[in-house]
Amino acid sequence: MTVLEESVIDEIEAIGQADILVGIPSFRNADTISHVVKQSALGMVEYFPGMKPVLVNSDGGSSDNTRDVVLSTQVPDIITKIATPYRGTPGKGSAFHTIFEIAARLDVKLCIVVDSDLRSITPEWMKFLGYPVLKERFDFVTPHYLRYKYDGTITNSIAYPLTRSLYGSRIRQPIGGDFGFSGDLARVYSQREVWDTDIARFGIDIWMTTLAMNEGFDICQACMGLKLHNNKDPGSDLGAMFHQVCGTIFDLMKFYERNWMQISGSTPAPVVGEECMDEPDVAVVSCENLLGHFRNGFEEMADTWRGILRKENFREIERAYELSDEDFEFPSGLWVRSVYDFAIAYNFGPLGCDTVVDSLTPLYCARTAHFVKKTEELSSYEAEIEVERTAETFEALKDYLRYYWNEAKAACEGQA
Repeated sequence: MTVLEESVIDEIEAIGQADILVGIPSFRNADTISHVVKQSALGMVEYFPGMKPVLVNSDGGSSDNTRDVVLSTQVPDIITKIATPYRGTPGKGSAFHTIFEIAARLDVKLCIVVDSDLRSITPEWMKFLGYPVLKERFDFVTPHYLRYKYDGTITNSIAYPLTRSLYGSRIRQPIGGDFGFSGDLARVYSQREVWDTDIARFGIDIWMTTLAMNEGFDICQACMGLKLHNNKDPGSDLGAMFHQVCGTIFDLMKFYERNWMQISGSTPAPVVGEECMDEPDVAVVSCENLLGHFRNGFEEMADTWRGILRKENFREIERAYELSDEDFEFPSGLWVRSVYDFAIAYNFGPLGCDTVVDSLTPLYCARTAHFVKKTEELSSYEAEIEVERTAETFEALKDYLRYYWNEAKAACEGQA
């Protein structure tokens, strides 16, 4: 069943076939999307001469004339633009679903997707994300860029280290938002029946990466320089994204259980290009706000946490709650064991999945506050050491996950 409007299908039939497609999902991005369109279009023409290019804007019903901005932005004549609303669950994943289907129908060789709020995108990003697919035969290209130390806290605290521990590949930006992939992989994505889940919202990036890691596709990372976009304070604005990313990761743990149970340690995914050493723009973060979320969460959710966490982990969290702002810490071992407890409860516990993920959010705020305190005197490049230590702790405690996962699974099967 198609997710495309008839008018879009007519446009695709008029185009016939294309070689390269750049997709830009959007929702109320009228102030930034013209720059993204211009840079993407210039990159397609400059770095892929002789290839038939299409640019697709998949929009979530913006009220700020985002689609009109796309259509009025001047691009080289060789580029065909499609600007269409998407159908289905509101979210980035549904926008991608539209892009995947258009890429499949056009039988493209290369598909690139980029965020619509990028300020640092240049024409070279098309080369960085596209050349590994066309010239080096990789199936999936993730971005490898330097971000400000407090931009991407969901990536730093859980998406990167947990994915690395589970599946054994060090992909630094598994939810980076900007990807290159083959037409064949676009077709695989378009045909999966996942679009009524959190994947249709913010879970799409981690789903794309995890599927590619587990189903035999060759992956590399492309150095992109700095990532500058519209930053968000992790203590005030990322609840929905955290919920959907974590929910997708936890869902996929059961789906790919056979794979990750057999994996120990990790190896670096290939990196193409030169890494960036520049210091990114500062992103504002409120440690006081983060600690407030944690303490409010403890007061409201202590009983829920007791039903999810092992006793010794709950006691450590209780001690963290009693600490002053000045003395506060939430060490990596406690964070990792807590995440593993929540992943197990999500898949095998008596509580609803939404309840489990929502109640992890205050602990994420606690861990982020710890990270901010530990790295406040460090550059973004130096703060990477702390991110790596967290990832190493996830790997070191993987036997903890295996043991208690199997125990919970056996108990759940025994009750069936």
